[in-house]
Amino acid sequence: MTSGPPHLFGSWRRRSHSFLRRVVQKAEEDGIFFMAGAISFNVLVAIVPLVLFAVGVAGLVLRSRFGEPEEILTGFLLENLPVLGGDLELVTRIGRELADFLAAGKSFTILGAILLLWFASRLVGTLRTVLREIFDIGTARGIVWGKIFDMGIVAFGGALFLLNIGTTAVLRAGRDFGVSLLGLEGQALNLVQRASVQGLAVIAIWLLFLGVYRFLPHRPVPWRTALIAATFASVVHEVLKSGFGWYVSEIADYRSTYGNLISLAVLFFWIYYEAIGFILGGEVAQVWTMREARRVQIRDVMGGVS
Repeated sequence: MTSGPPHLFGSWRRRSHSFLRRVVQKAEEDGIFFMAGAISFNVLVAIVPLVLFAVGVAGLVLRSRFGEPEEILTGFLLENLPVLGGDLELVTRIGRELADFLAAGKSFTILGAILLLWFASRLVGTLRTVLREIFDIGTARGIVWGKIFDMGIVAFGGALFLLNIGTTAVLRAGRDFGVSLLGLEGQALNLVQRASVQGLAVIAIWLLFLGVYRFLPHRPVPWRTALIAATFASVVHEVLKSGFGWYVSEIADYRSTYGNLISLAVLFFWIYYEAIGFILGGEVAQVWTMREARRVQIRDVMGGVS
C-alpha cells in the first residue's frame, strides 16, 4: 500500500511540473524574448534623457549648495574611484571638465525633462502592450488616449520618486536618531544601515511592480494576480541586481577600453534579463489565476452534479 507522504509528494511534483510546463508554453506563445527585447530597447532609449535630466539637476543642486562644485567633485573622485590611482592632476582635470559640464544645468534639466517625458511614455506604452498580451486583455486604449495616459503615468511616477526621496530622507533621519539612542556603533551600526537601506529598496521595487501589474493594463488585473506577479518579479530583480552588483564591484575592469565595453555589454544583458523576469512574473501569475479559476469551476460543476 502506498504511504501518504510519498503519494502527496508525487502529486505535488506532477502539479508543479504541469504548472511550469504551462508557464513555459504560454511565455513561448506570447513571444517572451521579442517582448523583452522591446522593453529593453525602450529602457536604453529612455536612459539618455534620464542622464541629461540627472546631470542638470545635479548641476543646479551643486551650484546652489557649493557655488563652484569643482573642488567637491575632485574630492569625490579621489575617494570613490581608486582606479585613477590617486593621480591628482588627472582627477583635477576630470573634476574641472565635469564642473564645466554641470554648468549648463538649467538647459540640461529642461531638455532632459522634455525628452524623458516623451521616451519614458514610450516605455510605459510598451509595458501596457506587453501586459495586455500576458493577461489576455482584449481591449486597449486608443493611440491618443494611450499616449496621454502614458505621460500621466510618467508624471505620477516622477512625483512618487520625489516623494520617495523625501520619505527616505525622513526615515534615514529617524534611523540615525534610533541608532544614536541605542548607542550602536562599528559593525552593529553598519549592519543596521545596510539592513534599512536594503529593506527600503526591496519594498520600493515590490510596490512599483505591484502598481505596474495592477494599474497599467486597460482592465485592472485582480489584486491576488498582481501580488503574485510583483513578488515573483521582485525576487528575480533582487537576484539579478546582486549578480550585477557583484560583477561591477568584483569582476569589472575599468582600466581598459576592452573592460569598459564588456561592462557595457553586461549592463545590456542585465536590462534584458530584468525584462524577461518582469514578463515571467506576469506569466506565472496569469497561469496560476487561470488554474485556480478552472479548479473552482470544476468544483462547482461537480457540486452541482452531486
